[in-house]
Amino acid sequence: MNMRSPTVQDSDLSARTRIREAALNLFGTEGFAVSVRAIADAAGCSPGLVIHHFGNKDGLREAVDQSVMETLLRRFGAIQSELPADELARTMGDAFSEVIGASPVLRQYIRRSLLEATPASQTIFDELLALVNASLGQLQRAGGLRESSDPQWRPYQLLFVLLGTLLLEPAVQSHFDKSLYGADLRRERTAANYDLLSHGMFRPSADSTP
Repeated sequence: MNMRSPTVQDSDLSARTRIREAALNLFGTEGFAVSVRAIADAAGCSPGLVIHHFGNKDGLREAVDQSVMETLLRRFGAIQSELPADELARTMGDAFSEVIGASPVLRQYIRRSLLEATPASQTIFDELLALVNASLGQLQRAGGLRESSDPQWRPYQLLFVLLGTLLLEPAVQSHFDKSLYGADLRRERTAANYDLLSHGMFRPSADSTP
């Protein structure tokens, strides 16, 4: 393939990896109905080798999903939990933005996965939700969450912010001259998201309960 995704490590260049990365690309661009033969052709191997490594196409997709989540978990796992609350929140936002922003292939795959409404897409959403919940737990222990914020909705609200640009990227991109995931706009958007989550957008009315 012309572009290596961030799910590939320098030491991870086996035939199994080539197949998995070909699937990541084709599942994202053509959908999950793409044939095993097409994936094998893109990986430069035989369909039999795909089956040998993954059993079937469902097994291959599961391996792709696992690789995507491991990439995020590896990046978040490198964050120092003892950071001050504000720095921890910024670092978490940067980590998500860096992983997702680094690869159009990865974004396309996650976007298609989340929008197709299947058990597989539910699984990847649930894993993202678990990652967000774990991150919020770290922030809470660091004293970085308002006690008055709704604990039920916090993880979903954070996911809405984190995934909104990814899901709407094709439509939103037409309003910007620069790439939404280029360094400049990514930095601006991450800072704006942090400001929104930290301070809110609406001014409370005079009679509202603090």
